[in-house]
Amino acid sequence: MPWRRQPAYTTELLAQWQSLGQAWGQSTPAWRAEGRRLLQSWARWPRAYHDTTHLRACLRHLQAVHELQPDAIQNPHAVALALWYHDAIYWPWSAHNETRSADWACEFLLGQGLPTALAETVRQHVMDTRHAPGPLTGDAQWVVDIDLAILGQSDAVYRQFERNVRREYFFVRWPRYVAGRSAVLQGFLDRPHIYGTSYFAQRYEAQARTNLQHALSALGQGKPYQ
Repeated sequence: MPWRRQPAYTTELLAQWQSLGQAWGQSTPAWRAEGRRLLQSWARWPRAYHDTTHLRACLRHLQAVHELQPDAIQNPHAVALALWYHDAIYWPWSAHNETRSADWACEFLLGQGLPTALAETVRQHVMDTRHAPGPLTGDAQWVVDIDLAILGQSDAVYRQFERNVRREYFFVRWPRYVAGRSAVLQGFLDRPHIYGTSYFAQRYEAQARTNLQHALSALGQGKPYQ
């Protein structure tokens, strides 16, 4: 199995990274190199879901929000940066992915002379994608809802998501995986609301609950949700 594969959507994503840099006056070789470094990291084995396809989907959701509700997000550039970094480091067996990704973001942004407030905001947004229960405010809600948008997609898309998550956790024996995955899915179902923004709640809440319930039912029967 290769250590990494060629990132999908490289040209499109690098163009977006360049545009993001230009918004901060960062049309530099260091900024361009960081974009390539990020995409290579997003393509590392054993990613099957948390890869550049997921990154692209997140950025597309962000763009859709901006087009339909242009004033809803207070700092869209900070949100975009957080999405770029939120799974920059991802090892399924690690409990420190968000912390390491947040540290990477903060170190790079500060190293480019960008404002400390921006770096700290991005760091916190990345940490919020741990999806711990509890209320969020402001742009943090947008970051988290965008990351969770996959839960409310069509049945076919959601089934592929579950297959890809299982591929990432290939090293976990099936009975243990069933217990762990069921706990995660039930945790989302137990929340009063999966999505914190009305934009995502109106579009995806009902479908997300249906998807989660179907996946839990399959796991309860000892079967993968395929």
